Amino acid sequence: MPRDSYELRLSRLWSDVLRRDGVGMKEDFFALGGDRATAEALVAAISARFDTPLSMEAFLEAPTIEHAGCLLRARSRKLNEQPLIPLQPNGSKRPFFFLPGGEGAPLNAYALARWMGPDQPLYGLQTRGLHGERPPFERIEDMAADHLATLRTVQPRGPYLLGGHCSGGMVALEMALQLQRNGEQVAVLAVFDAWSPANLSLRLPNETFLDDLVEFYSIVAAGFRYWFDVDVGLKSDEMRALDPRQRITHFMALARKHGAYPPDEPDARIEHILALYRAASDSGYVPAERFRGTITFLRAIDSKFCETVTEGWEDLTTQPLRLRMVQGNHVSLLTEPHVQEVANELRAAIAEARVS
Repeated sequence: MPRDSYELRLSRLWSDVLRRDGVGMKEDFFALGGDRATAEALVAAISARFDTPLSMEAFLEAPTIEHAGCLLRARSRKLNEQPLIPLQPNGSKRPFFFLPGGEGAPLNAYALARWMGPDQPLYGLQTRGLHGERPPFERIEDMAADHLATLRTVQPRGPYLLGGHCSGGMVALEMALQLQRNGEQVAVLAVFDAWSPANLSLRLPNETFLDDLVEFYSIVAAGFRYWFDVDVGLKSDEMRALDPRQRITHFMALARKHGAYPPDEPDARIEHILALYRAASDSGYVPAERFRGTITFLRAIDSKFCETVTEGWEDLTTQPLRLRMVQGNHVSLLTEPHVQEVANELRAAIAEARVS
């Protein structure tokens, strides 16, 4: 799947020119059926779309999405700082807005967007602090307000369709509450295998991965197995033998080598992710009121993240909780093959909401 906004946009251009879907980031353009004429059309499209001249000679050095992304990022990385990620911008239906978990990357919903169908727009809302120099928000309320400002550039008025994975569930809830206070309707609020803020104070004291950073790196690396189908070969005993800066360098070198990150991804990436996790866990978020609509809780059957069936989400709504058990674990529920079931359940929730 695309690993940043550059690769996401490039993959769409590749698909349009080659008239095929599901192009890999490292797949050779010509091995996929491209020829000189289509290559020239692609280079022209890239130059126009990114407003950046790209020569055929540079493209031919390695005619892959990965290489083209590196060429574009060498000139500017500003695109990655944009908070709105159009995972699937096409279609006439009301858009669904997705909030990522602690890693801050909405591209993790790329497979979900594809399974939702070509007529269901799906936008990811990227967490501030993942890219660029701006620090993450310290309060969930501020994060939610910022996301709402971004959301309104696509859809100024409700009803809204919102959802979030992991800590993104809390952010989606707070967005729904702020919209509720402003008289707006949230027709769908879906949380994907997420802790409820009602139980957050009971969960966090027992978590050690934000203090033991070797455990933190191991958790992120474990996620790569599902997001990118790679094992980066991270060994905890080797990490513990390194000093803190060496751990960062070693982790990022492995992640780049195995394709979990682009080859030019800065070492600071993992530090930014750690800051996002800490911001969410230290926020002390307590919802100011209950949501007056239905909450759909998609709980992964094999989740080790969630300890109870409902995780307390029923305490945050005035309506009966819409609980759906789905295949997979905390991460794999949003990846193949389990994501198809999640998409089916989300489409059903939207259909039941009866919004046009």
